Amino acid sequence: MDNLPTAYQLTTSAAELNKIDKLRECGVSQYIGLPQLVVVGDQSSGKSSVLEALTQLPFPRNPNLCTTFPTQITFRNALQEKTVVTIIPSPSSDPERIAELRKYRREYLQSVSGDEFAVILKDVSPVYKEAHRNDLSTFREDILKVELSGPRRENLSIIDTPGIFRRAVDGRTTDKDMTLVKTMVESYIKDKRTIILAVLPAGEDEENWEILSMAEKADNKGIRTLGVLTKPDLIDPGTEERVMSFVQGEKNPLKLGYYILRNRGKLQESSSSEERDTAENEFFAQEPWSSLDRDHVGVHALKKRLQELLVDITRRELPNVRHQINARLDNCRKELKAMGADRKSTVQQQIYLQTMATNFQKITDHALDAYYARNPIFAEIPAMRLPTLVVDRSDKFAAELAKKGHTVEFDIDDNESGEDIGTSDGDGGEDEIDYGDEDESIHNGSNDEADYPELSSLFPDEGDAPEPQNRRILDWIEHEYRKARGSGLQVISPSVLPTLWQQQSNNWRAMTREYLADIIIYVHDFICKLMEHVCQEERTRSGLMAILLERFIDQYKVAIKHIEFLLEVELDGTPLTKNPSFQENLHKFRLERLGAAMSKSSIATDNLRDASGQEINGTVVRLEDVMLSGPMGDIEHAVNDIYCILKAYYEIARRRYVDAICTQGTDYHLLNGKNSPLRIFSPLFVASLTPEQLEEIAGEDVSSKERRESLKREMDSLEEGKRLLSH
Repeated sequence: MDNLPTAYQLTTSAAELNKIDKLRECGVSQYIGLPQLVVVGDQSSGKSSVLEALTQLPFPRNPNLCTTFPTQITFRNALQEKTVVTIIPSPSSDPERIAELRKYRREYLQSVSGDEFAVILKDVSPVYKEAHRNDLSTFREDILKVELSGPRRENLSIIDTPGIFRRAVDGRTTDKDMTLVKTMVESYIKDKRTIILAVLPAGEDEENWEILSMAEKADNKGIRTLGVLTKPDLIDPGTEERVMSFVQGEKNPLKLGYYILRNRGKLQESSSSEERDTAENEFFAQEPWSSLDRDHVGVHALKKRLQELLVDITRRELPNVRHQINARLDNCRKELKAMGADRKSTVQQQIYLQTMATNFQKITDHALDAYYARNPIFAEIPAMRLPTLVVDRSDKFAAELAKKGHTVEFDIDDNESGEDIGTSDGDGGEDEIDYGDEDESIHNGSNDEADYPELSSLFPDEGDAPEPQNRRILDWIEHEYRKARGSGLQVISPSVLPTLWQQQSNNWRAMTREYLADIIIYVHDFICKLMEHVCQEERTRSGLMAILLERFIDQYKVAIKHIEFLLEVELDGTPLTKNPSFQENLHKFRLERLGAAMSKSSIATDNLRDASGQEINGTVVRLEDVMLSGPMGDIEHAVNDIYCILKAYYEIARRRYVDAICTQGTDYHLLNGKNSPLRIFSPLFVASLTPEQLEEIAGEDVSSKERRESLKREMDSLEEGKRLLSH
């Protein structure tokens, strides 16, 4: 019964270690750090002898064999003895090389002897060379995996990296090889789930232990590094205390401590594992080594400690590995989704752009309907609320035109009238709009053509419209009337009213052009921001805009041309209207002028009653005063009548003009019309592109293609890893 927990523990740890090995085989270790034991050291540190002692396999000292690539030795407790040799390709290799290396597999239904292991290493060397036939480097990143199973095997997995060296050897290694090996070692030991077995020759001064310095950089707290001291039998007499101080934790302490091994020398290379272990025990039984803690001395103590460390870190980190695989898979899917579908063929490129154009039109429809709840972009970017911007700016345009669209104020001198007939009846709501803070943030999103230099040629700088003049309007009318009088009987010359009208409405040009410039910028800003939203790949977006921009500008010019037409009709054409309100306003203004003239002769109405005895209300003027006031002169009569006609027509024309600008120039040509710039980027536009244009716009560049393939490889590895962990 006492052995049951141990048996269960061994079975459980074997399953967990197997999962980690399988994850490494399917390439997960390229993207996520896996629990592992990694042996590192100099080429002359005795690293191969340490591995021999741990694995009971004769690792050759010849650097042309296994030490030129990482080697993973895996032991599994099983009923039947078996040895499996495979190659785990480096994930950075191209797919063809990966497929070629994965084909290699050798199985032996027994434990391999030293000679057989040497044959395996010789057998695998040509496979590496063939797979890397175009690579002149001596060292490889592909892992040789040797899995040894049997009833007397303990569950353990160790990765051996090539030994670092400080000098290239002609004909065998290069400076590039030296850098490659160092980089390879650094990549293995940097992960926080790696236990570092730093093999250190006891006879060297610690200042020369470069591998320990590398380990300290990767593990600056010293919690993942275990030191393995070798060659204690070769140290100088009298230096034993220095070496023992490391094992005793007195010098350069590591949390995992130091272990010391006495391995085979050159004269004992042919000895068996049992003979090797016996010699080691006898050596450490001598003084002064016998005083060392037995838990840190010899290969059996080291192997036991490594098993504990590996099982502990595997159990602790396996749930985190599972979580990290899922999180990384999600990130890969999001990035791949953002890149869109594959775009190798013309059809794929067309589908890619049509999907984008459909999304563009869908969001545009939501915007034009002011259905802002349909997409979060309207909350995230207030400037995308295009109809709101346009309506607010149109209201402001109407109010500004009513307030200062005229050249001379319509107000009559105070001596003639105490009221401002320039804003009477029906002009409510045309006062200047006061935008709150929230509206200001929307309007200031992007309302300057400097943000879009491509539009600068559309808007010539004419300056702001001047404020209305404060001169008396009747004096101004009389001045213009006197310049236009003829010698006939006509009181009003036919030319005077059109002349006055053109001068009085002259400010409309600058104000209208400024208004239209703002609307075009709002529309263009909406298009550019929406293009960034639906097409996040900068290269594709630039390619589309290179073609679309000319079409956008052409449509802006159509809107501008129509606005200029409306200006020409209103300002330069014949003053004309069939609106019945004109006659009503004219009659009203004439009565106001008559009332203003007679008000000087008005009398008090207190206690006044008419012939029927009813009390009289309102302004009263004696009939005698009216008859004695005398006839109005021709000029005065003409000036007053021109004023009334001009004012009545101005009110009708201004309202008509604002409606035409907003409905035709803005709404039809720039927003909702069939040829609106908002409708240019559509599936129909995509269908019109040639195969050459599609390739230039939607075809992926080399870096994008490589990134897509890299993401696919990563997802394949992670999906396989997820599947393995689910069993």
